[in-house]
Amino acid sequence: MPGILDGVSVTEDVTTRAGSDLADRARRVLPGGATHAARAYDPPIYVNRAVGSRKWLVDGTELIDYTMGHGALILGHAHPAVVEAIREQAARGTHYGAASPLEVEWAELITSMVPSAEKVRFTQSGTEAAMLALRVARAATGRDRVVKLQEHFHGWSDVVSPFLDATGRVRTPPGVPSALGTLTTVVPAGDMPALTAELDRRDVAAVILEVSGAHYGRIPIDAAFISAARAACAATGTVVVFDEVVTGFRVAPGGLQAVLGITPDMTILGKVMSGGLPAGAVAGRADLLELLATTIEHPGTFNANPLSAAAGIATLRIIADGVPQRTADAYASSLDREWTSALSAAGIGGQVRRLSSILHVKLDDPAAHARLANAMRAEGVDPLHTSAFCSAVHTIADLEQSSAAFARAIVRASNPG
Repeated sequence: MPGILDGVSVTEDVTTRAGSDLADRARRVLPGGATHAARAYDPPIYVNRAVGSRKWLVDGTELIDYTMGHGALILGHAHPAVVEAIREQAARGTHYGAASPLEVEWAELITSMVPSAEKVRFTQSGTEAAMLALRVARAATGRDRVVKLQEHFHGWSDVVSPFLDATGRVRTPPGVPSALGTLTTVVPAGDMPALTAELDRRDVAAVILEVSGAHYGRIPIDAAFISAARAACAATGTVVVFDEVVTGFRVAPGGLQAVLGITPDMTILGKVMSGGLPAGAVAGRADLLELLATTIEHPGTFNANPLSAAAGIATLRIIADGVPQRTADAYASSLDREWTSALSAAGIGGQVRRLSSILHVKLDDPAAHARLANAMRAEGVDPLHTSAFCSAVHTIADLEQSSAAFARAIVRASNPG
């Protein structure tokens, strides 16, 4: 099958060798040969192009994609409206070093959709949005301590990195001062008495949590806990921050908070909001966000950059009515049924859990589970770890092919060699 490498048409044997050469080159210049922990595949893969629900590797291999830009691409790869918006904006300029009408329209769309969003401050990533939201909470409350839930992920910054070890002690990862464990308290997810005990000290600036449950729903959380936590924070003057970097605009136009009917003080956003280009945002109460105009200095060279804004506006206009989300949800529901049936038919222990258009697969055998992602790729399906982000452009053909591929992959993973 012909492929394309550096703009030159080449044959399959050359592109296969090119993939190996790329891995060798990457190891020489990139730590671990990768730019993201989740992209350190073994064996490594390199994508040459992607359109709709599919992507093609440098060796010509075609994959049905369920990574979908780490969840950002609910409209699929290279959606025509998004591509055209980026193309038109690039011709008008990529960075003005000044405000533009785009940032205003982008913020207006967000505030019209997300219940907690009275005002918006753009950042360059979800990680930065988490950092900024917690700084705002500390400035607003005059308190230093932050509470997070075990296993809940909010990016890689120091302030949200502490975790509980197997003994229940707060630890920090390598490179993060252990002293931060005194400022960021970690409580078990769902443990309301533990959270209440911390809030009753009246020194907690903010509670931050993935409203979906840890790892975008891989470890679910009871909505009753979220509601109780919201009430407890209100009673103790603590700011509530919902992390909807993954769920924002994906599960519904207003995010998961709109579905649950629970409104936080601030929400951190990313991924879908910018149509696959880099961006993040803090959206929340006007009095809190206005601290960025009066008290807190927040620079950022690429905040609301015109290309991301143009892509974000194009995307949000399309998904504002909720039709793409419902389409992706319906597809995910069908895929859930097919994959669950495949596990049952093969007699392989495991489960498929669905949150809106996101699926999480867990095999009971840890060794088989660890092999599953590679087994799925070998069958023509590319998951994110063992999760699948479904889009509004996945088709019946994708469903049929993915169902058959999964049935083969779980057998391959469970019976290596």
